[in-house]
Amino acid sequence: MPIEWTYLAKHPQHIKQLAEWYFDEWGEYVENSSELAFQEKLTAYLNIDRIPLIILAVEGDTLVGAAQLKFHEMTIYPEKTHWLGGVYVNPEFRGRNIASQLVQHAEKRAIELNINHLHLQTESLNGGLYAKLGWEIETQVNYRGVDVAVMHKGIKL
Repeated sequence: MPIEWTYLAKHPQHIKQLAEWYFDEWGEYVENSSELAFQEKLTAYLNIDRIPLIILAVEGDTLVGAAQLKFHEMTIYPEKTHWLGGVYVNPEFRGRNIASQLVQHAEKRAIELNINHLHLQTESLNGGLYAKLGWEIETQVNYRGVDVAVMHKGIKL
C-alpha cells in the first residue's frame, strides 16, 4: 500500500498516537508534560490552510510519520517566526526515506502558505538529515538542557 501525504486535520484519530510518540521522544524536556497535555496541544494543529499544522505520512490506517510547521519553537529566538519541528517516523518505517519526504512536503506547504524562510532545531549537531536536504547551521546552543544545532533554510518556488 502506498504512503499518503496528508494532514492531521484530515486524520484527527491519530492525535493520541502522535502525542504518545512526541511524549516518549521529547516529553522529558517539557515542563509539566504528559501524554494528555501533548494531545491537547496537538488540537491546535488541526489546520490545513494556515500554521500551525501537521503533515502526516499514513499507510492505510497506520500512522507512519509526522512533521510540524509552527510558530516560535524556541523562546530564546522570538524574532524567528516560522519553524519546522516534530519530525518523527514510526520506528517500523525508518530507513525508507520517509523523514526526508516529510521535510520536503513541509517545505512545499510552507511555500504555498507564502512562507519563505524556516528554522529548526536538532540534536544532530552536524545537521544530520537536514544538512543533506540543504539546511544550514546557524548556531549551536544549549536549550532546555540539551545541546542543539539551530538551522535555517530559505525556501521559494
